[in-house]
Amino acid sequence: MHTQQNRDEYFRKLLFDSPFAWWEWNITEDRVTFNDCKVTMLGYDPSEFRGKGYGAFTRLIHPDDFQRTMDAMKNVLRNSTDLYQVDYRILSASSQYHWYMDRGTVIERNASGNPAILRGIVIDLGKESESGASIDKIIQLIESSSSNNKSFILTVCSNCGKVKKSETEWISLTQQLIENVSNGISHGICPSCLYELYPEMAKSVLSRLEQVKQQGN
Repeated sequence: MHTQQNRDEYFRKLLFDSPFAWWEWNITEDRVTFNDCKVTMLGYDPSEFRGKGYGAFTRLIHPDDFQRTMDAMKNVLRNSTDLYQVDYRILSASSQYHWYMDRGTVIERNASGNPAILRGIVIDLGKESESGASIDKIIQLIESSSSNNKSFILTVCSNCGKVKKSETEWISLTQQLIENVSNGISHGICPSCLYELYPEMAKSVLSRLEQVKQQGN
C-alpha cells in the first residue's frame, strides 16, 4: 500500500531530474533540499551544499542585496505573505555575480500555523554585467525543457507536481500514475504556479508562449 510519504518521495525524485533549478527548505530542521542545477549553473559542486541549511546559500548573496533578500524571507516566516519573491546577485564559483530570480511558496505549515516547508524555483538571469530580460529567460527555460524531452509522454509541474492533461488542464499526480509510470516524464511549470510564483509577469509569459506555439503550427 502506498502512503502519502511514498507519493511525496516519488515526486521528490521527479524534481531532482527537473531542468528547473528547484529548492525546498525544511525550516524546522534548517535543511535545504535541491536538484543539482541550482548550484551547478553557478559552477559549484552539489556536494558542497548537501545536508546544509539556508545560510550555506545566503552567504553567497551580494552584500548590497543581502538585507532585502532576508526581509523577503522574513515576510514569509512572519505570515505576511505565502509568496517569497526576490531578485538578487549571487556569487559564482568563478567569483562573478549572477542575477537570480528566486520564487517560492509555503507548501506545509506546522501545528501553530507557521510556515514549515517552502518550495521554490530559481532562474539565472545572467552575469551582473548583463542586462537580462526576465520574461525571455522564463520562456527559454520552459521551451528548452519541453524540446529536450519530446520522447516523454507526461509533463509534470516542477513546483506543485500536477500533470499536464491538455493545453488548458493540469491534474494532480494520482496514485495510479505513481504505480504505473516509472519514466516518460518531462517537466514544466503549470499556469497556476506561474501566476503564483511570477504574478507580475505570468500573463505576459503565457501570451508569448501562445504566440510561439501558433508560429510553430
